[in-house]
Amino acid sequence: MVEQVLLYRELKEPVRIPGCVPIEPKELLDPVQDRKNDAYKWLLHHTKRYKMAEGIVVNSFKDLEPGAIKALHEEEPDKPPVYAVGPLIHMDVSSNPEELECLKWLDEQPCNSVLYISFGSGGTLSHEQLIELAMGLEMSDQRFLWVIRCPNDRIANATYFNVQTSSNPFDFLPQGFLERTKGQGLIIPNWAAQAQILSHGSIGGFLTHCGWNSILESVVHGIPLIAWLLYAEQRMNAIILNEDLKVALRPKTSENGVVGREKIAEVVRGLMEGEEGKGVRSKMRDLKDEAAKVLGENGSSTKALGELASKMRNVLQN
Repeated sequence: MVEQVLLYRELKEPVRIPGCVPIEPKELLDPVQDRKNDAYKWLLHHTKRYKMAEGIVVNSFKDLEPGAIKALHEEEPDKPPVYAVGPLIHMDVSSNPEELECLKWLDEQPCNSVLYISFGSGGTLSHEQLIELAMGLEMSDQRFLWVIRCPNDRIANATYFNVQTSSNPFDFLPQGFLERTKGQGLIIPNWAAQAQILSHGSIGGFLTHCGWNSILESVVHGIPLIAWLLYAEQRMNAIILNEDLKVALRPKTSENGVVGREKIAEVVRGLMEGEEGKGVRSKMRDLKDEAAKVLGENGSSTKALGELASKMRNVLQN
C-alpha cells in the first residue's frame, strides 16, 4: 500500500517554522503548494545546499524578525553564520518631470494625510479588484496617491511577464472616477520613485503587496501599512507584519478572493484616522527608531557588515 503524502495546503494544523509565528498551510509561499512547480524543486535543491555556504547575508535586523534572527544565530554543527545587515534600501531620486509633479502634489498635502498605493514592480490586480479598489478609495474620503497598472485576470505578477491588454491603465477605471476624485487623489501610471515618495512628510500610510523591499522602505521611513498580498512569499510577510509586529492592517477577502469596496474603505479609514491605525502607527515609529539604531556606528547591522567584510578579506588574502 502506497502512503499518500499530503500537500502543505492539505495539512490541518499550522506549520511551525523555527523562530516564526505558526503559519496556516495555505499561507505558505506559493512554490511549496505545488510539487509539480519547478520553483518547488529549486527550493528543495537550494535547501539541501544550505550548509555548503560560507555565510549567508540577509537584509533584515533583529527587531524586524526577532524570532527568526535568533533561530538563525543558534549554533549547530556545520551551520553557516548569518549576517543580518539590514535594513538597506536604495533611495531613488527621480528627475522625471511626471515624478517631480507627483512630489509637488505631495508638497501641497497636509502632514501624514496621504495613503500611498503600489503593488511593487510586478504586481497586478484583476479588473474586478481594480474597480473595487478604486471605489473603496473614493468611499474612504482619504487622500491617496496610487501607482496604477493595467489589470490582468489570469496572473497576479503579470507585469513581470509583460502580459498586458492595454497601454493605458486609466482605461480600466470606473467611469467618472478621475473627475470625482480630482481633489482627493493623484494617480500615476505604471511606476513611481517609491522610496522618495515614502520619505515625504505627507505620506501617512502605505497599501502594499508586502514585497520585502517595500517593507524595508516602509520601516526605514516609519510608514504604517495595509497588507495586500498578491503572490510568492507575501502571505508569510503579511503574517509577520499583521500578527507578530502589528505594524499593518490586513483587509479580509470575500469567498471569491476579492476585497470589496466597503472593506477597503473601512480599512483605509481605520489606518489613516482610526484608533487601530494609531496603534499601528506607534509601533511602526518604534520599529523605525530601532532600524536607525542597528545602522548606527555601534548598531548590530553595522557590526555584522564589518564582520562580513573582515571574513571576505581573510578569504581573499588566503
